[in-house]
Amino acid sequence: MSIRTEKVAEEIKHQLANILTRDLAELHLGLVTVTRVRISKDLKNAKIYLSFIGNKEPVKTCIEKVNNRKKQIRMHLGHNMHLRFVPELDFYFDDTIEYASRIDEIIKEIHKDETGSSSEPGLADE
Repeated sequence: MSIRTEKVAEEIKHQLANILTRDLAELHLGLVTVTRVRISKDLKNAKIYLSFIGNKEPVKTCIEKVNNRKKQIRMHLGHNMHLRFVPELDFYFDDTIEYASRIDEIIKEIHKDETGSSSEPGLADE
């Protein structure tokens, strides 16, 4: 990514965080985090990755709710940013946090098994 696309992506990320928490609070999505924004070189398309904490609905439903409000989100984005074109937005779930959490659990299980197996009777004396 060029410096310009990186800067635009960061600004979009910042603006979307505000829009999703302030202007679209009625969707009741819990805590929404914009984890990543990937924008095309021509700045006309953006992939937005979101994570949700504290929501009671399935992730798929939350993403659908956000995608159903694309026009409204683009309108807010256009008012808050000075771009020639407001990019088309596509929202996706970012499972990186869940993936990292699962890896952490596996590592803890491995360490627990290692410490548990060495304290078995008869192994320490050998």
